[in-house]
Amino acid sequence: MAADSKSPGETAREVTEEALDAYVQGDNKTGDKLVDEAKRKDPEAVKEVLQDLDEDAGSDHSVPKENR
Repeated sequence: MAADSKSPGETAREVTEEALDAYVQGDNKTGDKLVDEAKRKDPEAVKEVLQDLDEDAGSDHSVPKENR
């Protein structure tokens, strides 16, 4: 694989992150379009990004790991 080639999963993760940025900016139409595009490339990658986001949201980033 060439250095600039990406797997469908990598591309889907990137597109999902772009969709999340669009949602944050209030552009739901673009966000929905990008999510649909990402799902066509690799639906499992989309789920992984959302799971990571959910896990990060549940984390207490104010307490260092060694003190948890």
